[in-house]
Amino acid sequence: MAIAASAMLACATPAMAQGAMGFDVEVTLSRAAAAKLAAQKEGIVVFASYYGDPKRSAEKHANEIGQISVSPKDETVEIPGSGGRTHIAGATVDTRRLGWLSGPARVNVNVASARKSDPDNLLDCDFIDGAVADVRKTAPVMLHCYLIAEDHPDTRMKP
Repeated sequence: MAIAASAMLACATPAMAQGAMGFDVEVTLSRAAAAKLAAQKEGIVVFASYYGDPKRSAEKHANEIGQISVSPKDETVEIPGSGGRTHIAGATVDTRRLGWLSGPARVNVNVASARKSDPDNLLDCDFIDGAVADVRKTAPVMLHCYLIAEDHPDTRMKP
């Protein structure tokens, strides 16, 4: 019975770990960005990648900049061109790689236009780059976007 219970726990751990990597993001737009995206019937894409610093024993798994990617591919979520709230689930996190990290798992989140009506990204947005635990504490994280061509203040790193 104890073996079956520990096997069930082992199967549940990756899902629980991935759930612990999720958070909400709220995308807002300047008036000019909202008008342009609406006129072009353009969408917005929010994409996240998870990473961290390697343990000494896992340095062989580090990428070209010396970090461990714990999400082999970006998690991508498309939202309407009007902006709004979306959930980043941590669905692309390979939980086996979390054991390779010497510190906390970190996440990088960027926002761009969906490139449905224009081959180029139209947006310059705030972004997230920090420890997942810190991002989760401040969620939903507000990311404001402007048109790249628009005169606007510098975008900010969050949380």
